[in-house]
Amino acid sequence: MTVSASTPRLRMTRSLYLVAALAAALTDGRALVGGAGVAASLGGSALVVLAVLGRIWTSLFIAGRKDVQLVTTGPYAACRHPLYACSLAAAAGLGLAAHSIALTLALPALLAVAFAFSIGAEERLLAAAHGERWSRYAAEVPRLWPAWRRLEWPARIDVEVAVYRKAFVDAASFLGLLLVMQALAALRDLGWWPALFALP
Repeated sequence: MTVSASTPRLRMTRSLYLVAALAAALTDGRALVGGAGVAASLGGSALVVLAVLGRIWTSLFIAGRKDVQLVTTGPYAACRHPLYACSLAAAAGLGLAAHSIALTLALPALLAVAFAFSIGAEERLLAAAHGERWSRYAAEVPRLWPAWRRLEWPARIDVEVAVYRKAFVDAASFLGLLLVMQALAALRDLGWWPALFALP
């Protein structure tokens, strides 16, 4: 199997999916219950949806261009790695939707570990490919937390449909995971299997 700069990120993302699904299926005793639970569920689901929409929007600017040019418009004018930022937000949303403080903290932390390696590798490649232009961009634009005032809206974007389709499916997978987690939790609550341990 070919190992690329994105391999650790992909492996960690798959691990996150597994951990989140197992946590939803096999744990109970959530810390966020009653009104706080409803707010967490709604807020977490909204965060996942916004993160998915953010990844889809961001992919318009980067899909098919990532390895050949330095993209600095759209979300990339506000943040050097908006796809990663959206994924971290989605992971936190999954934890909230599961009514678990532990998952809300742990899921983004797991992704952040993998992202640290991927971001470092990607930035080294960009620095080697774009030199001074990259240095100026990196000095002006935050790595993960968006500087919204810097957003730029180009009049036109050309999209490679095949590449964008893959990016769309990748982004939507967080929404699919949210539905899987909710379904597994509902089946557990209906008594299809017992909760094995409590998770705050």
